[in-house]
Amino acid sequence: MKKKIFIALIAACLFALIGGAILLVLIDRAASNYDELVMLHQVEILRQQLLLEIRKVGADLSSLTTEHPQSADAVDNHVTVMDNVVKSCSGCHHSEIVTEKINDLQRHTNEYGRAVEKAFSSAASGLVREVKRGSRVQQRRPGDQEQARLIGDSLVGKVDAIIVLTKKKLADTTQEAALISYRTKIIVVMVVAAGPVLIALFGFLASRSLTKPIRTLVGAARKLKGGSLDHRITGLKDEFAELAVAFNDMAASLKDNLTAVEESEGRYRHLFDSAADAIFILDVEGDRAGKILQANRAAAEMHGYPVEELLNMNINGLNSADSALGFSSRMQRILRGQWIRAELNHRRKDGTIFPVEIGAGLFEVGGRKYILDIDRDITERKLAEESLQRAQQIRTSAELATGMAHEIKNPLAGIKLSIEMLLEEQQLSEDNKTVIRKVIDEIKRIEKLMKGLLSFARPPKPHLAHTDVHEVLEAVIGLALHDRPSLQGGAGSIHLVKVFEQSLPTILADPMQLKQVFMNLLLNAVDAMPGGGTITVKTSFEPSSRNILIDISDTGSGIDASVLPQMFKPFYTTKPKGTGLGLAISKRLIEDHGGTIQIENNAERGATVRICLPEVTSERIMSV
Repeated sequence: MKKKIFIALIAACLFALIGGAILLVLIDRAASNYDELVMLHQVEILRQQLLLEIRKVGADLSSLTTEHPQSADAVDNHVTVMDNVVKSCSGCHHSEIVTEKINDLQRHTNEYGRAVEKAFSSAASGLVREVKRGSRVQQRRPGDQEQARLIGDSLVGKVDAIIVLTKKKLADTTQEAALISYRTKIIVVMVVAAGPVLIALFGFLASRSLTKPIRTLVGAARKLKGGSLDHRITGLKDEFAELAVAFNDMAASLKDNLTAVEESEGRYRHLFDSAADAIFILDVEGDRAGKILQANRAAAEMHGYPVEELLNMNINGLNSADSALGFSSRMQRILRGQWIRAELNHRRKDGTIFPVEIGAGLFEVGGRKYILDIDRDITERKLAEESLQRAQQIRTSAELATGMAHEIKNPLAGIKLSIEMLLEEQQLSEDNKTVIRKVIDEIKRIEKLMKGLLSFARPPKPHLAHTDVHEVLEAVIGLALHDRPSLQGGAGSIHLVKVFEQSLPTILADPMQLKQVFMNLLLNAVDAMPGGGTITVKTSFEPSSRNILIDISDTGSGIDASVLPQMFKPFYTTKPKGTGLGLAISKRLIEDHGGTIQIENNAERGATVRICLPEVTSERIMSV
C-alpha cells in the first residue's frame, strides 16, 4: 500500500510538472505573439506618423505656389521631424529584408527632405518681382518644386505600400495570436479540469483501496464484539494483510484467553453452585449494604426462596427478629476488615426458624469491595447436641433410676404394706382413714414415677410387626375415653372426630409401644380441655416421602410459644401433678421406630401433635 501511494504521488507530481511546463510554454508563446502585436501596432503608428509628416512637408511644398508660402524654419522643422520618425523605424530589430526596405525608405525620405529644402532655397534666391496693375506678384521656379513633388509622391506611395503590408501582417499576426490564445485557453481548461479529475480518480482508487479493507476490519471487529471469536480475515493485501494477520492472532489469543477464563469461571461457578453451604455475595455501598448480589443453589434451598427472589433481598431480611438486632454491629466489624463468625437464627420463606453458623468478611475485585458470607445450617448439629444432652440426661436418669430402684423401691413397698395394714384397723376414725388413703395414693404416685423413670431410662426394645395404625388407634381411643362421663353430652363434653385415610399402608412397629404413645397423647388432649371441646384424630399418607402421618388435635387453650421447645424434655411438665416423662417417653419410642414427633399450636385454638412413621419397605425390613 505504501508503494502504491508513493507511485501515485510521483505520478501526480509528474502530471503537475508536465502540465505546468505546458502552461508556461503556451503562456510564453502567447506573450510573444502579443509582444509582436504590440510592436506591429507601434510600427503602424510610426508609419502613419511618417505618412502624416510626409504630407505636412508636402503641404509646405504646395504652399510655395500660394501667396503665403510656409516659412523656411517651419519647413526645416517639419523635415527634421520626418527624418526623426524614419530614424525611429530603424531602431527596432527586423529581418534583413525589412531592414533593407526601411533603409530604402530612409534614403527616399532624406532625398525628399533635401528636395523640399532645395525647392524652398531656389524659391528664395530666384524671386522675380513683377508689378502688374499695381500689384506685386512673386514668380517661382517650377523645376525644383516639381522634382520635390515627384519624390514626395513616390515616397507616399512607398509608405502606403508598407502600411498596407503592415496592416496585413498585423491582421495575420492578430489572427494567429487569437488562435494561439484560444488553443492556450482550451489547453489550460483541459489541464485545470484534468487536475480535479485525476485527484478524484486518485481519491476514488485510494478510497477503494483503503475503505474496503477498513470495512472488512470493522466488520470483523463487530463480529468479534458479538462473540464470534472464530471469525478470521482473509483476502487483504499489502499492509492490511499484515494487520489482518495481527487481528487473526489477536482473535485466536482472545479466544484462548476467554476459553481459559470460561473454564476457570465454570470451575468456580460449579464450586459456588455445588457447595453444600449457602454462599452469598453482598454489597457494601451505603444504603445498599447487605444487598444480595449473588446466591448459590444451596442458599436458595436452605431458605426456601428462588435464587431470583434472593437477589432482590437484603441479607438482613433472612435473619430472625433477634438476629436482626445485631446486624449493624456485625456489618461495622466486617467493614473494619474483621472476618466474623457467629451463630444466628435465620427465617425460611415459610416462616420457620433454623440455626445457622455464619462466616463473613470483605474481599475486593476490580477495585470494588464486596462481602463474602458463608452460612451453614447447623440444625442437625444442634439436634445432635440436644440428642447428646438428652443421652446424658437419660444416662443420668438411668443411673438415678437404678439407684432409686434399689434404695427406694423396697423401703417404699414396706411402707405401703404397713400403711395398708394400718388402714384395716377398726379403731381408726374415718378422717384418719382418709388421710391414710391419701398417703397410699401418693405412694402409688411415687411408684408410677419410678416406673416411668425406669421406662424412660431403659425402655424395652420394640418388638416390630406389621401393624395397622387404624386398629391401634381404635383400641386406644376406646381405652383412653372409656368411662368418661363427659362423652355423654353433658357439661364439659368432649367430641371425638376421626378422619382416617382409606387404604392406609401398614407399618413395621411395636403395637404395644404405639398404644402407649397414643394413649399418652389422647389423655393430654383431654386434660387440655377441662371445659370440654373436640379431639380430632387424622391419618394421611405422603407418597413423596412414603411416610404415614398421625395428627391428634385438641381445641384447648394451646401452649405458650416460649414453652413449646421444652415440651419433650424429661421432667418438664405444665401439669400440677405431672411427672414430665410422658412426652419424653413418647418421643423416644417414636424415634426408636424411625419416626418423628412434633407439637405446634393451631391457627385458631388448641394444639396438634404430629407423628410421622415410615411405611413398611424392603429396606426397612432388611435393617430390622
